[in-house]
Amino acid sequence: MTRARFSGSLRFCAAASLAALLAACSGQGTQQGATSPTLRAQNQSEYQMLLEEARQLSFTLDFDRLRKAYVESSEYNPYGGMKLKGLPEAYSSVEQADFNSCLRNVDKVLSYNYMSLEAHMIGVVCSGQAGEFEREDLHRYMVEGLMTSIENSGDGKSQESAFLTISTSELRGFVRLKGLQVLDQSIVYDKQGIYDKMQVRDPESGEEYPLFFNVSQQFAHSTETE
Repeated sequence: MTRARFSGSLRFCAAASLAALLAACSGQGTQQGATSPTLRAQNQSEYQMLLEEARQLSFTLDFDRLRKAYVESSEYNPYGGMKLKGLPEAYSSVEQADFNSCLRNVDKVLSYNYMSLEAHMIGVVCSGQAGEFEREDLHRYMVEGLMTSIENSGDGKSQESAFLTISTSELRGFVRLKGLQVLDQSIVYDKQGIYDKMQVRDPESGEEYPLFFNVSQQFAHSTETE
């Protein structure tokens, strides 16, 4: 594995990345129906199979399928954000420029929630700063795959074309990686689902506009224990 393999759009400049990582935003976590034990077991098996592909940095991994399998597995966490043990500590370590401690906390998060976009996002920064470049590639692979899957789900300009996110960690990480400032946030509904409407500002252009995220799946599972 070479570093050049994942040297695309998500190159993190240290100072700018740290500031973006520490910006605040949040989302919340609809299930289509109860899942039978047999189907749950099949979904769990598929998720584990796809997760192993992800850990091997497979070039053929379908991240849409991975995210869907994750939602249908017993490991699904609709929050997947600051309620994850180790994630607040990872952010704190970034602030303190303690990158080795940061990576230990990232490992703690990923040991039980490998789908945390925020943990991989922080991992890119901290592994790069710590000189662990193979690990940086691993985290970058997950960040780029998850971000592309979200971006391909819509354009966020309306409820009809909302970005589909499956956890708080995805939603928050997506907005941070886009470098956007959250001005306001509200939940809106229609017959098709539940949406997180965020009024955001592009700090470079000063433009303000709404972004819509379909969070129906999160709400469906929000009563489950993390």
